[in-house]
Amino acid sequence: MTSIGIIPYNYNMKLDKPQNENYAAVIVKVKSLTPLEGLDNLVGAHFFGYQAIVSKDVKVGDVGVLFTAETQLSKDFTKQNSLYRHAELNKNTDKTGFIEDNRRVRAIKLRGNVSNALFMSLDSLSWTKANVDKLEEGDTFDTLNGKEICNKFVRKTKGSNRAAQIVEEKYVRVDKKFMPEHIDSMHYGRNKHLIKGDTQVVVTQKLHGTSVRIANTLVNRKPTILERIAEKLGAKIQKNEFDNVYGSRKVIKDVNNPNQNHFYDSDIWTDTGKKIDGVLPEGYILYGEVIGYVSESPVQKNYTYNVPVGNSELYVYRIAFVNTQGIQNDLSWAQVKEFCRNTGLKHVPELYAGQHKNLKIDKFIDVAYYPTYKNAVPLSPDSPVDEGVCVRAEGITPVILKAKSPIFLEHETKMLDQEVDDIEEEQK
Repeated sequence: MTSIGIIPYNYNMKLDKPQNENYAAVIVKVKSLTPLEGLDNLVGAHFFGYQAIVSKDVKVGDVGVLFTAETQLSKDFTKQNSLYRHAELNKNTDKTGFIEDNRRVRAIKLRGNVSNALFMSLDSLSWTKANVDKLEEGDTFDTLNGKEICNKFVRKTKGSNRAAQIVEEKYVRVDKKFMPEHIDSMHYGRNKHLIKGDTQVVVTQKLHGTSVRIANTLVNRKPTILERIAEKLGAKIQKNEFDNVYGSRKVIKDVNNPNQNHFYDSDIWTDTGKKIDGVLPEGYILYGEVIGYVSESPVQKNYTYNVPVGNSELYVYRIAFVNTQGIQNDLSWAQVKEFCRNTGLKHVPELYAGQHKNLKIDKFIDVAYYPTYKNAVPLSPDSPVDEGVCVRAEGITPVILKAKSPIFLEHETKMLDQEVDDIEEEQK
């Protein structure tokens, strides 16, 4: 990745890069505070497009640590700061906090005021025995002085409801380097400084479905008994070939492997991939979002985009070429659009193209893009707002930043509270 995608860390503190930067703790400085209607003793503090509701004792210039919605606090952090709602779990058992036993930071409303982040003082980290005074604004971490601080919250799934289970076997047909996962999209508010003002960017509609990988990629070919005998006698045999392979964000399905046992309740990723067999040239991998339905169940509740029941649609957001050494090189966004035009595929709608300094990200937050943007995919009537957008800057591997709407974050929290199945999260 080019330099515009490098996150600055304070190495004087020996901070390890977090496993997931979007759900890590970040050191922030309070830049402004706003009064909140109906909350006399609380005010709003804004960071990266999030709002944390804090005490009036917090002042502009205060430095603290921020956790955004759907981050899971560590057991020790929650206990040491007596944040548990159940006091018996706290260090101070006489104190009652507001964090549930699952330690999830939730997006909620207090008397109509949005709260989708948690701001804590630097003292909240002192139990780690780290010199917290050395922490600097922008430092990002999920461990400190060897102590876990936080991670991404992942709801436990019921094994019987998993969409796909694969029995492990000794023979592996697909090498992961030829079927790479999609790059992690970093949070725009935290990382917009990584893209220079005069850099050309593209903003696309972020659809709420499930991610798919579709590739015509190099796979291992299992020799026959006769070929293995011939090889021992000095003959050269073909050990690799190109084949169509499909996968979710994390799981390679490889249903064309007859030696792999599959137990699928449903496999929308393979169903989607098979529809475009023969479209991808050898070495190409396509990344996209599938929206609509799995059979008669929505891919995502309240976000079916008016796709007819029982149907699904694929929208491409990235295409790359992977050579025989496993080195990946992305097509530019212009090439992605051209490829889609030539093959009859759909790509995610483009909402803005121009210099980064001219981008007004707020116009894409907490709104429905259609009909203002005629090329946007219209929301279904039960959708609160569009999820948000992705901001892309070109490179051998592009830098892709995502900006989500606070109202959508509230919707995500409600779905987690209701334990609504999420096939994206079940693909682990």
